[in-house]
Amino acid sequence: MSRPNQGGAARWLPWTTGTTGLPRLYCLPFAGGSSHFFRAWTEPARRLDVEVVPVELPGHGTRLRDPLVTGMAAMVDALCEEVLREERGPYAILGHSMGAKIAYAVAEELERRPGATPPARLFVSGSLPASAAEPKPLHGLPDDALTAELSAMGGTPPEILANAELMEFMLPVIRADLTLLEQWHAPAGSRISCPITAFAGQDDQVVRAELSAGWADHTSASFALRVHPGDHFFLREEMDVMLGRIAAELHGRAVDLPAPGGV
Repeated sequence: MSRPNQGGAARWLPWTTGTTGLPRLYCLPFAGGSSHFFRAWTEPARRLDVEVVPVELPGHGTRLRDPLVTGMAAMVDALCEEVLREERGPYAILGHSMGAKIAYAVAEELERRPGATPPARLFVSGSLPASAAEPKPLHGLPDDALTAELSAMGGTPPEILANAELMEFMLPVIRADLTLLEQWHAPAGSRISCPITAFAGQDDQVVRAELSAGWADHTSASFALRVHPGDHFFLREEMDVMLGRIAAELHGRAVDLPAPGGV
């Protein structure tokens, strides 16, 4: 069973159990999300010989007392330091929605740093390509309008959206994340040298599945697009299928056939 690790990385990587010798998959959450979302992935991944490492961003989950970060440069710099401090072997990074943009920026920075080991593969999920600006900025919306947008995305339970006291606490966190997401995009033509796999929901109304194909322009290596049944938060229901594909790609095995309707 996962337990919080000890030492300086415990804030960023609260559910890391120590060195397992398995390839690591650092998982970055969506706007308003926390490391808790990916805790359910840890045991199924270990059975596939992958160590899932949920990442906790400042001001989220177990780090509620830490100041929120609204600038990509500061977020990337701190995350790179944690990855470099922790890494002893091959690893990959996965990010969903906002987390995908952060993951790309981290991978890009690690490739630039002298002596750093960049990720073996980047997995992006439910996200526009890194160079694409968000078409509908939300971070400046009034609270009622922002809550309505969150409801339309389908990622937040209705009982939470209806709880005024809880939303008073959550909205600043979500707004900070959206500020980071919406005020950054990679320069056109920017590329990383590791392969990229993009996951998409075939019924995603936030990021249409076909737009995820644009991630191919951000790698000089191979690219794969995997389309799964479901909406913007398809990875909740598709965890096992996604982990199977991730493990296959990390271990160089043949990737399973797509699910019905997938690619």
